[in-house]
Amino acid sequence: MDSIKKAAHKQWFLVVDDHEAVLQGTVPALKKAYPQAEILTAQDYRSAIQLVDQVQPELMVVDLSIPQRAGEIATPDVGLQLVEQLLTGELSPNIAVLSTDINPLVRLKAMIKGYEGGFAAMDKSLPLQEMLNYIDFAMRGSVYLPQKVKVRPEFHPKWLELLQLRFQEGLTDKAVAKRMGTSDRTIRNYWVRIQDALLIGDEPDKDLKVQIEIEARKIGLIH
Repeated sequence: MDSIKKAAHKQWFLVVDDHEAVLQGTVPALKKAYPQAEILTAQDYRSAIQLVDQVQPELMVVDLSIPQRAGEIATPDVGLQLVEQLLTGELSPNIAVLSTDINPLVRLKAMIKGYEGGFAAMDKSLPLQEMLNYIDFAMRGSVYLPQKVKVRPEFHPKWLELLQLRFQEGLTDKAVAKRMGTSDRTIRNYWVRIQDALLIGDEPDKDLKVQIEIEARKIGLIH
């Protein structure tokens, strides 16, 4: 890593993806578009964080579905954790999210809107040139979110915590209230606000929380 430290003044890009085939396509395309840049790769969260600390990259290209460590299972929650850490850190690199499912970014929409660096999110299925166009958008400091993410309502962190505790940990509302340090009444109010945000109507023949779970999974709020 000494050679990396000696070249700290260079323009660094970091591509984070656990698929070797994707790296073999993305990295050469970036090298061609940005010949002055030094491009590093990481295939898991832990390696990515280490390289971010070492080289302070100007651009991060991140797949949402990555493993925490080499050999572990890749999940969108890990990629979101990395993106959130970048959004809230002091470095503020330009970020390009390249993933087969970008819906989970709805959870970070408020952070993205206030981010100081450039940000672009796109589907991996896009042609390479189109992806490079969006990456250039981020490099210029702009923010681009696809329409399906942009039109989704913003969700308060407490609402997201409620969804995770109920549908991923299986807690009852009373147990959720205790975990979150709030009242049963507040939890009931959160459910109403989540229902409104998801545009779910009252249907007597359907279980409301099941409908909330279905819609929340559909748009990437929970997995």
